[in-house]
Amino acid sequence: MTASPADRLGEVRDVAGGAVRVVVLPADLDRHLAGQVRPIVKAAIDKGRHLVIDMHATQVIDSAGLGLLVRAHRSARRRGVTLCLVAPSRFVLTVLHTMHLDGVFPISPDQATALSELEGVRPPGHAPVSGRVRATVG
Repeated sequence: MTASPADRLGEVRDVAGGAVRVVVLPADLDRHLAGQVRPIVKAAIDKGRHLVIDMHATQVIDSAGLGLLVRAHRSARRRGVTLCLVAPSRFVLTVLHTMHLDGVFPISPDQATALSELEGVRPPGHAPVSGRVRATVG
């Protein structure tokens, strides 16, 4: 049996009644992982969900990973949803700064803060994100 892309990731879950998808990256965001994450991120944005990408285990990002984030941010903005980064490493922050992208992505120190910052923000087709976070699979 072949594992789906979600099975190879650290964690993928929908919270806040499905208005937010949380993707926990298990490793560095390189070409290999970016290819696995891309369909999950695209599906969330296409469904009009805010996206929280937890990078606490991501020490390094390459051009493929950076390209994924930039394209995802543009798609999210067009759909009226927000893409937040959680706990990026100093290296990732340096890459974002070097590429003049450090002001583009909302950055939070942890998932709770990211979800709190999204509270009350209504993605298209969803109720506003509330402080009551309920995990669902989807």
